[in-house]
This record gives sequence, structure tokens and C-alpha cells, in this order.
Amino acid sequence: MAPHNTEDNRPWYRQFWFWLVMAPPIASFFAGGSLIVASVIHSDSMVVDDYAKVGRAMHKYLARDELAADLGVSARLYLDEAGASAIVQGLETPPTRIHLLLSHPTHAERDIALTLEQNAAGVYRSEYERWQPGRWYISLEPESREWRLVGQMDPERQELNLRAGR
Repeated sequence: MAPHNTEDNRPWYRQFWFWLVMAPPIASFFAGGSLIVASVIHSDSMVVDDYAKVGRAMHKYLARDELAADLGVSARLYLDEAGASAIVQGLETPPTRIHLLLSHPTHAERDIALTLEQNAAGVYRSEYERWQPGRWYISLEPESREWRLVGQMDPERQELNLRAGR
């Protein structure tokens, strides 16, 4: 008489072949679920669905850039761990406040908007401790939003000359 095989007496969930066959579908279910969760949490913030609206907005921005060129506005921007400083030149009556937008190239949630106040020496300054060196797109404009200076800050630099160009 042949010896009795104990593997046949096990319940289905303890069978080797069951888990060998079911492991790939179970693993793909969890991997797919984790990819869906990651894509929802970390969605791409740069995708735009209304291109006509974006085109009209770009035309307004370009008109503001042209006005800055017509006025001869320029600025020197300094960024450090304590905040931002700017010296604006070319205006007969400089504004009391200017807005500085530091846009992160890939993560919109890291964008920083600062309001720089003019001090007695004519230098605009704002404190911000959470700024980190890196690559930033820069936009500098007065409170009236009539003109705008733009530029790009590279990681190894902490100062930038902003000039209006056409």
C-alpha cells in the first residue's frame, strides 16, 4: 500500500498551487490601487483644459511686459534665507508695495507670493523664512498690476537683474 499524501487533506487556502496561481492577480490588484491613489494625490498641476482662456491671459501679460519696456522699468532682485529684497529703477513715482511671485517649475503648491514694502532708502523688502534656493520663475509687479518684470532664477544664484524686453 502506498503512503498517504497529507497535502490532499489540507483546506484550499493552504494549497501551494492555489497561491501560486492567485499571487499575480492579487499583487496586480494592490499595485493598480496604489498607482491610482498616487495619481490622484500627486496630480499634474500644470495641465490646462481651457486653452482659449489661457491665450487671452497671455495677451494681457504680454501687454504688461510691453508697458514695462515703454516705461524703462528695471529691477535688481536679491533672494536669501531671510527673504527678498528688490531695487526698482526707471519709475518717476515708484509704488509703495510691489508683488513678487516665485513660481516653482514643477510643483504649484511650492509657489511663493510675497508683498515687498518700500523702506526709507527706497529698497523693497519682505521677510520669508521658508524660501529654499533652487530654480524659480520670477514675476515682479506693482499693486496696480499695470506692468510686470519676469525672469528666471537658477539654483546657484541669489540675485537677478530683471529688465523688460520685447
